Amino acid sequence: MFDLILDPSTWFSLAAGAFLVLGVYVWFADSGGLMKAQLLLLSVAGLLWNVRFSAISRDVISFSLDTWSYLTEMVILIAWFFVLYRLLLGPYKQSMPELIRRFLYLFWAVTAFASVIVVWLVIKNGESVWIGQYYAVLGLGMALACLALSAQLMRDTPIEGPAALMAFSGGAGAFSGAQILLLGVIVLGGSAPSGVLLVSGVVSVVSAFTILFAVYQAPQWSLEIFVSPQPRGYVPRLFAAVGAMLLTLAVWSWFRGLPPGRAQWFSVLLILSVGIPVSVLLFSQTLSARMRVVFSKHFLPFRYDYREEWLRLIDTLASPENRLPLPERAIQAVAQIVGSPAGVLWMLRSDKGPYVCSANWNTRLWSEAHVSPDDQVLEFMCKRQWILDTAELKRDPGLYDGLTRPDWLEHFPDGLLVVPLISHEDLIAFVVLFQSSSAFRLTYEEIDLLRTSGRQVAAHLAQYEADQKLAESKQFEAFNRLTAFVMHDLKNLIAQQSLVVKNAARHKNNPAFFEDAVATVENSVVRMNKLLQQLQGGEAGAGPREKVRLASILSEAVGRCGSRKPSPHWKEEALDLFAYVDREGFTSVLAHVIRNAQEATGQDGQVNIGLVREKGDALITVKDNGCGMEPEFIRDRLFRPFDSTKGSQGMGIGAYQARALVVDSGGVMEVQSTPGKGSCFFIRMPAVAVDFEAQ
Repeated sequence: MFDLILDPSTWFSLAAGAFLVLGVYVWFADSGGLMKAQLLLLSVAGLLWNVRFSAISRDVISFSLDTWSYLTEMVILIAWFFVLYRLLLGPYKQSMPELIRRFLYLFWAVTAFASVIVVWLVIKNGESVWIGQYYAVLGLGMALACLALSAQLMRDTPIEGPAALMAFSGGAGAFSGAQILLLGVIVLGGSAPSGVLLVSGVVSVVSAFTILFAVYQAPQWSLEIFVSPQPRGYVPRLFAAVGAMLLTLAVWSWFRGLPPGRAQWFSVLLILSVGIPVSVLLFSQTLSARMRVVFSKHFLPFRYDYREEWLRLIDTLASPENRLPLPERAIQAVAQIVGSPAGVLWMLRSDKGPYVCSANWNTRLWSEAHVSPDDQVLEFMCKRQWILDTAELKRDPGLYDGLTRPDWLEHFPDGLLVVPLISHEDLIAFVVLFQSSSAFRLTYEEIDLLRTSGRQVAAHLAQYEADQKLAESKQFEAFNRLTAFVMHDLKNLIAQQSLVVKNAARHKNNPAFFEDAVATVENSVVRMNKLLQQLQGGEAGAGPREKVRLASILSEAVGRCGSRKPSPHWKEEALDLFAYVDREGFTSVLAHVIRNAQEATGQDGQVNIGLVREKGDALITVKDNGCGMEPEFIRDRLFRPFDSTKGSQGMGIGAYQARALVVDSGGVMEVQSTPGKGSCFFIRMPAVAVDFEAQ
């Protein structure tokens, strides 16, 4: 049993089965998403490679590459490369930088050309030990390229990215590392011992199950990666791969002079002592970040990638996935530039008011604190476009024209930086950033970034405030519109009541007048109660519709307008026309149209009312021979709300409200008018059959 476990062919056979399971799962489970073709290629290549190595590793003491082994090695590494390459291209095949793509194309062209030459030499001269080493050199280059791409994939995986993507990059890196060990030992030692083959077989099994786990967990994970199209992001990985290849070639001649057994174990020791630290550096996010800082400090003119900082700032401010309110996101966007753990935002709420503490991020909010716009620190920052560094202020007050630490900062003993947010040369807000856990010193790069980012954040906050005020103004506008509709209805009711009061002294002893006055008051009470019900419902619109006789509505509307001159002429006809309308609202509409016709006509003019059936509809006409209207006025102003030709005596909503109620009832209102000759309003309503309810 123990011998079976230590036999490399056992592990290669297990790996072959695992790759077979992977291929079957991807094919029949319709998994893999955008990566289905590449995963199937990897499954087939892994199956062939493991079957080949399982056959040649039985009872082997020292292993070297022959032509067929090299071809299967090349197939498996190319398959791994295609999967990694497709992932790094991104879902739209645009993420990998063009420079890196061209470099990889050139690398594979050189590798293919060199492979053809070596195979041609084998065909011409036969197999030899040195041919196996050349095969191993070419394979080592491919394995190093795959390791570099695996590390790049691990580096570009988001912190909150899926575990499947992390598992895949880890499995690819482990397989590439095992091949580097195997091929590197063959290059330096001429052949590899069975122990190295055992390691390669075990890693192959682990990699196969890791990829199977990744595909099972997230079949569409290829869509969830974002790769920064920055060529220099690939440089550390590719540089490490090229450096490892050059180191191997540099010591190759020295190792060839050693005895075979000693060369094998020295090569294993060299590869492990160099490869393990380099691999940890490539795959570790923490060590990679520290090395990037050291490299930026000592070898690059700038510490920051301004494009990435700008994209991160915009993403923090505008990303729909960030659920924080914009003021808190503004603090976070500025704080992440310098690694600050917390901060507060002070905003100017009115033109001459103080700055108030309006938002907080990872700290408490001092809502009662405020800062005067005349504060010397604020004036200094706005005038100089300056970032206030309290530590620097304490060290060298001369840089700040003798300013002292402001009293309002005593609420925030950990406050380190005060960043002004300036929009159109006005200080609309400022952010107080707390000191990070590590020592921090403000340099010109942070100053430039904070100054530029502050303007962008200020623009977003200014737009945010404008949107808030616009929303409030729209609420007030809606309230004013509601008030206008109420006042319009009240004006009509008051006109009725005023007419009763005006004629009371003259006709108070007339029983007919008394009855008419009571009916008028009763009608006003009903209408006011209805108006109150509508207000309690939050609107001043139409009431419930019912089936009514249009002739009776016209008679009531004509009666309301009978006291004005000229008297409307209405010949009761088409008494069998019914419609579904709000009775009170539709009566008010007709009364409004008739009154407008009376006002546009002289006392000796005519206002004629008509009701006929036309094409199954009820057609109501209100025609006068008054002053008429221009076509432009009808088109642009007649039905526009709050646009009145009566000056302060009109609300400008009567025609608008009339047409809105007609349209809501399923009808149409049209106007024909000629200046100097009069106007005619056409109200077309769907007629209801007389026997509708009986049916």
